[in-house]
Amino acid sequence: MDTKAFVTEGSRAWARHWLSLPRETVVPSRSVFDPLAIPRLLPHMLICDLSEPGIVRIRLMGTGMVSSFGFDPTGRDYLELVDPARRQAAYEGFIVPASQPCGMRVLGENRYGNGKTLTVETVGFPFRRDDGAGMQMVFVGTRLDGTTGNWPDHGATTSFHVFEREFIDIGAGIP
Repeated sequence: MDTKAFVTEGSRAWARHWLSLPRETVVPSRSVFDPLAIPRLLPHMLICDLSEPGIVRIRLMGTGMVSSFGFDPTGRDYLELVDPARRQAAYEGFIVPASQPCGMRVLGENRYGNGKTLTVETVGFPFRRDDGAGMQMVFVGTRLDGTTGNWPDHGATTSFHVFEREFIDIGAGIP
């Protein structure tokens, strides 16, 4: 995987970190990853568990994402936060890279109730659950404006619009 293909340094840093993790197969186990090892990325990290059929359980949502959403949905099904017309596509956006396995890169836009927007690059990679009961995906979202640190406070996100989605070959091919 060529990390230079990512637009943001945050995405490149996340990819380099994921690649550095020890593994016995293409996908590392979840226990080898400590989110605190990359503290500057933690505020915009999302960890989702895919072991329950039809559910994308949020296991961790960083403080920056919580602020952007306007509440903390940790423990809830991510799909509850998605417009019903888009739920199947959103579910597939998690399941495809977890089952292939492969990484995923999304360019998209957070849209806020006040009309403001924030364009982000989000990169996710799969992890095997340590109990063998399924997979988890860990995503990091990074602002495209090139700045680091906290996202501006525009109030709660009302929607997320996907401009582009691509899968990343991590050694098992891509769909």
